[in-house]
Amino acid sequence: MNEQECRLLLSKFSHEVRNPVTLINSFLQLLVKEHPEISSYPFYEKINENMTLLTRLLDEMSRFNNAARLHREETDLCALLSGLADSGNSVLVPQNVHITVNANTDIPHLLLDQTKLLQVFYNLIRNAAEAMPDGGDIRITLTLHETELQVNVANRGPGIPPEYLPDLFEPFVTHKKEGTGLGLSICREIIQAHEGSISVSSSGGNTVFTILLPLSS
Repeated sequence: MNEQECRLLLSKFSHEVRNPVTLINSFLQLLVKEHPEISSYPFYEKINENMTLLTRLLDEMSRFNNAARLHREETDLCALLSGLADSGNSVLVPQNVHITVNANTDIPHLLLDQTKLLQVFYNLIRNAAEAMPDGGDIRITLTLHETELQVNVANRGPGIPPEYLPDLFEPFVTHKKEGTGLGLSICREIIQAHEGSISVSSSGGNTVFTILLPLSS
């Protein structure tokens, strides 16, 4: 099965499964409304947890299929990331996680899909925060080169085991207990659609995701 056939299959599967999932969720809400006592039952909590996971998987499958569809507009990426960092810092205070954004010079505006890029960096920030249960810093650094912009997202935590690195961006590959295995593959799809690249290095507890975006596209 080639990539196009795989995407078509995922799209059909996501569409066909979403309807009954939506119905089941609706019936569960009606059931609780009629019999509120069941919300305290352990099995009800488990049903809700698994329905949430299934809905999340369907959402991520949809994002994966649509990752390469871009709506580009002139974007100040440094300002965009600074805004994301401000929002993230307010949410991550209880975890003692702090996000900083630094640039080595003035960064020119680029033609980017802002929504998709926010999705990429939100995913990387969330992963970094989860990797630091005791808190720490997430450092986003923008470096301007002659023909491309480099964006590093770095954190210091336990690091990523070397055996996980080769297939880290492959779809449906996850090493998390409740992961869908699509988050980083969606990131790669979005960055590649921008004619860029994303890679990762992890050594001695230092993990760095590196994104390269062309200055002209």
